[in-house]
Amino acid sequence: MLAAARVTLKQHRFEVMVAALAAVAAAALGLSIAIRIDALHVSQACLDQVRASQDGSGIGEGCLSLVQAGTGILGETYLSGEGSLPLSVMGALPFLLGLLGGVPIVARELEAGTAQTAWSLNGSRIRWLARQVAPIAVVLGSAMTVAALVAIPVGDLWVRWGYGGASSLIGLHGLLAIVRAFGAFGLGLAVGALLGRTLPAFIFGVALALALLYATGQARETWLSTLPPSIITEKSPETGEWNNIPGAVATSWGWLTPDGDLLSREEARKLASDAGVPPADPNDVQDTPAGVWLEQHGYVGVSLGVTDEMAMRWAPYDGLIFGLVGLASLGATVVLVNRRRPT
Repeated sequence: MLAAARVTLKQHRFEVMVAALAAVAAAALGLSIAIRIDALHVSQACLDQVRASQDGSGIGEGCLSLVQAGTGILGETYLSGEGSLPLSVMGALPFLLGLLGGVPIVARELEAGTAQTAWSLNGSRIRWLARQVAPIAVVLGSAMTVAALVAIPVGDLWVRWGYGGASSLIGLHGLLAIVRAFGAFGLGLAVGALLGRTLPAFIFGVALALALLYATGQARETWLSTLPPSIITEKSPETGEWNNIPGAVATSWGWLTPDGDLLSREEARKLASDAGVPPADPNDVQDTPAGVWLEQHGYVGVSLGVTDEMAMRWAPYDGLIFGLVGLASLGATVVLVNRRRPT
């Protein structure tokens, strides 16, 4: 068993080494970020002051310099929850690792013309597939687990420092990052078995992964729009400025009347139109004329959306999507390997 595993790892040593090194590098980067941020000893009070001030006023010079240093350390490359396709180290790692590990397992045997020999020597194609998959899955799964666990404290820091809510990090750390890697691994296996050539299968796998990420992001946006919106803007007692609640996800906006009643955009626009305010330019999505009139008459624009806690309810759906993709792809690989007729 161990001898067969060593042979498999040796056969795919380039892809396994690249994927494992990528995971180790991501883990080292995350560990470095966490250690350097911790060494700054920035208090929560300091972070709250910076978050409450939009122009930097009222912040001590020492606090501001520490936050600037920490912001530089956190950066924008390790974690990113913005957009449907998070372009970051932990956003890309599960798919890079999964595809590099999964694509060549069947595709290389078919491409080299050795599949029929390998299958006949093993008696069962399914047993052969399991023996090929197991050592690579163990090595890369372990590497991905380390990187995903290291990313958890960095994600906590990311939220604490006001980069966004925990819901914007779904799939970028912890268990869900591992599930995404599993989905990409299964996808790579299936595409490799289907196309039978390593490079075209990898390119096609990348395209499918990007399409899956985009579709998942769009599904999340649709799901968020179905949740009942609430006011996610609050007035800072220190500065008097209106700021969004940390981590909240905006889905629309409205207006507070001088009496404290909430109006939708449509209701507020009707008030402005009845007062003689001309329609906005078709390209003016903010409806500037109405906004100016409303502010002059004591109305306050507020963001509407859902809290971070509500948005976090998407996490099980994300895991379900990528988990099902992985399982379905593994099933498709079994069917393809059983029915494939190598030339």
